Amino acid sequence: MNPNPVLELAFSQGQKYFDWLDSFHGPLDKPLVETIEKTCGIIWDRKGKRLRCHFVYWFSEPYKILHSELELYSWAVEAIHTATLLHDDVIDKAEIRRAGPSANQIFDNTIPVISGDYLMSDAIHQLAVKGHPDLLRGMCSALKQLTQGEILQYESQFKIPENEETYRNICKLKTASLLSWAASVGPTLSSSTEKPSVVSFAETYGLLYQFTDDILDLKGTQTKNKNQDLNEGKLNWASWKVLEGDVSARKKLEADFNRGTVTQDTVQAISESFRAPSQQRRLNSFLNEQRQECQNLLSQFGNSYLRQLLSTLVDFTLSRIF
Repeated sequence: MNPNPVLELAFSQGQKYFDWLDSFHGPLDKPLVETIEKTCGIIWDRKGKRLRCHFVYWFSEPYKILHSELELYSWAVEAIHTATLLHDDVIDKAEIRRAGPSANQIFDNTIPVISGDYLMSDAIHQLAVKGHPDLLRGMCSALKQLTQGEILQYESQFKIPENEETYRNICKLKTASLLSWAASVGPTLSSSTEKPSVVSFAETYGLLYQFTDDILDLKGTQTKNKNQDLNEGKLNWASWKVLEGDVSARKKLEADFNRGTVTQDTVQAISESFRAPSQQRRLNSFLNEQRQECQNLLSQFGNSYLRQLLSTLVDFTLSRIF
């Protein structure tokens, strides 16, 4: 499905602000150890959506902030995100990242972890030297949230949480934290009273984005193996919702998890349950509730271009799974 023209134009216009990012292979300050730059470049050069960078610019446009004043912040959020991907691939033992071999496949586990540490440190250093003190504090807070979210997710391996609040917490900590920080840049630099509304939307959108990503894990994509989370012993939010409506599949998974494994028979049972019309209706109903929550928050932005853009983004995020 093609994006709405409003969103397509916004991404196209924003991309010109990121052309200078394309030449980076890691930190702003070139490290003495060349391997760090090469390792970070494995992910950096493949770019990705750079949605967090777009958030920096989109939420700053209403305040007429010069684009040159936003470069540090768009770089910093992309650097932190890149570092977390280097770490995640080691934790998840991933083999593929953005349609290419992961850094831990090209090197080993140690080099990507330390290179990610360097990139995070450099981002904080640059913000401390050149950035707004509130945004430095905000990024430090976001990093603490990311770390806690990763621990919560790790502790959930081979477990079925009693309720979905666990997933909301993980998503808020891991996915929404950087999106919220990116969206807060413009309001912070302009001392706007709209900052709480902006952060609230970004957090709610982050939950919607992660849930659709979890559904894509169940469906499989060109760049992501089907049921990757389940095969790693991780029950994601979408598969948890499936088990909520299928007692038989839940019992199968509980038996597997008690043995510290996941059989293909169980994975197949969950896949079949996911495709059932009744489950699709349940998931779609939940997605529509999340969508409506995002749209309700957008009413605070009035009849503005930003509201139109973000409303389109919400709908396009949902279109990824159809």
